Amino acid sequence: MTTTITSDTRELGRIIANGGIVVFPTETVFGIGAASTNFPACKRIYTIKNRPMDNPLIAHFFSIDQIREYCYLDEISQECLLTFSPGPLTLVLRKRNESLFSLDLDTIAVRIPGHREARDLIRQSGVPISAPSANPSGKPSFTRASDVHSFYDGIVDGILLGNAPEIGIESTVIDMTTNTKVILRPGKITETDLRSKFPNVNFQLVNVSNGSLIPESPEMTNKPNAINEIRSPGMKYRHYSPIAKVVILNQIDFQKTFNSFLSQSSTNKDSLPILQRTAFIGSGFSPREGLDICFSTNEEYMQNLYSFFIDADRNHIQICYCQSPLEDKYKDSILNRLHKAASKS
Repeated sequence: MTTTITSDTRELGRIIANGGIVVFPTETVFGIGAASTNFPACKRIYTIKNRPMDNPLIAHFFSIDQIREYCYLDEISQECLLTFSPGPLTLVLRKRNESLFSLDLDTIAVRIPGHREARDLIRQSGVPISAPSANPSGKPSFTRASDVHSFYDGIVDGILLGNAPEIGIESTVIDMTTNTKVILRPGKITETDLRSKFPNVNFQLVNVSNGSLIPESPEMTNKPNAINEIRSPGMKYRHYSPIAKVVILNQIDFQKTFNSFLSQSSTNKDSLPILQRTAFIGSGFSPREGLDICFSTNEEYMQNLYSFFIDADRNHIQICYCQSPLEDKYKDSILNRLHKAASKS
């Protein structure tokens, strides 16, 4: 297959409209998309990614008005979109009809990307674009164009050239279909952000360690289907996981582990190969030359986490030591990805 690699959103929009598959950057990570109204094209994404067929896709829209054509928007949902979109926010809404691919669910996850070229691609396509993250199923998401090109050239119909993702992790997902608004996947828009903007709305966060729901309200406890039904990506299957073993350490243990490896390598030549098969990502340490990454903020952590995992696998690293995120509003979002990466299930 010949892959059209271009910055021309009009050309790639025609490819989408004609049933093709296009990989494109967003402000979060790269996505692999097809026309939401073309069910065979959407199913082709599952084949390319080896994605389980009960794992929903997120439909990307150009505007709130376009969302309203396909979904029911109550006042709170509309206010959330007006406040945080375009941007890294996904809402699970009730569908108006069956015209969009949604695995026969009565709901669909929707968002308006904050990436200018991605929105223009949707506009040029003339239809919403259903797109999961552009990576093999279960593996770390792509945040660099070089990784996208090396993996997808010759596999998909088109690749959009544009600004690289700035955030580095996937969008926040909120189920808006019940009175309790459930944050199914934390992201750059945090529970703190949501509560500060909408203090009278009951938001409930998933368990960041495994993505499961924590039923705190009678409404959720008495509706097991609301807890168990997969309405969003990232809730059931292994995600973000490199081949390397992922070990999560608090800041003190992270520093002790790093210093211990350095000490062993300086006194025992036999330990050097072990050190070379490890990689570290954390704060407040002096990285070795190579793959180690030192971040100063959680935003830098998000920007570098997936590329760190990808480079680790590319260099046959066996253990990735990951420091727990710093104490700020982004901690839960990063922990969600780290625990998913470490779980291997």
